[in-house]
Formats: sequence, structure tokens, C-alpha cells
Amino acid sequence: MGPRITQNWDKFLTGGARGVFSDDTGPGGSERARDRVMTALADLGPGLGDVVLRCCCFLEGMETVERRMGWSARSGKIVLRIALTRLRAHYDEENGNWSPLIG
Repeated sequence: MGPRITQNWDKFLTGGARGVFSDDTGPGGSERARDRVMTALADLGPGLGDVVLRCCCFLEGMETVERRMGWSARSGKIVLRIALTRLRAHYDEENGNWSPLIG
């Protein structure tokens, strides 16, 4: 989610938008996406936000997350399920039941 430092293939693959930007392309798109993620994580709170960030964004395995967070074995699965339920509720509140940001 950092700034683009490599070639942007979006216009190459789609033929270009001919100067028209959608919501998340063009200047400031990555900053807006980062702001949405930070808002969602803040809504989850420190414990649930941490497990979602580690599992979904950093792609850490559940055993690694449990060990780093100091949790007992198999407790991370329950916490992650609660966190993902709350995350879905967050996006439903933001965008309605047909949120374009979560499947």
C-alpha cells in the first residue's frame, strides 16, 4: 500500500483511461486506501485490529500470530473469526450490505 515505485501497468493492460481517474487511481489513491484501512482497524480496536492486520495484511500464519501475541494454541482462530465479523459489520455500516470493499 506504499507509494508506487515501479511501473504502473494499469493503463497498459486496460488501454488507459484517457485522463479520467476513478476513486482509487491517480494522485492520492494509495493514501485514501491507507486511510480506509486505518479507519477499519481503529474501529476494531487494538486486539482485534492487530490480529486482522497480521493475518490479512502481513499474511502471517495463525500459529505465528498466536505466539507473537502471547495467546494459547487455537485461540487465534476464535479471535480472528470475531474480528472478521466485526470488520464486515464495519464495512456494512460504511457502505451498506453491498459493500464494494469486501466480498
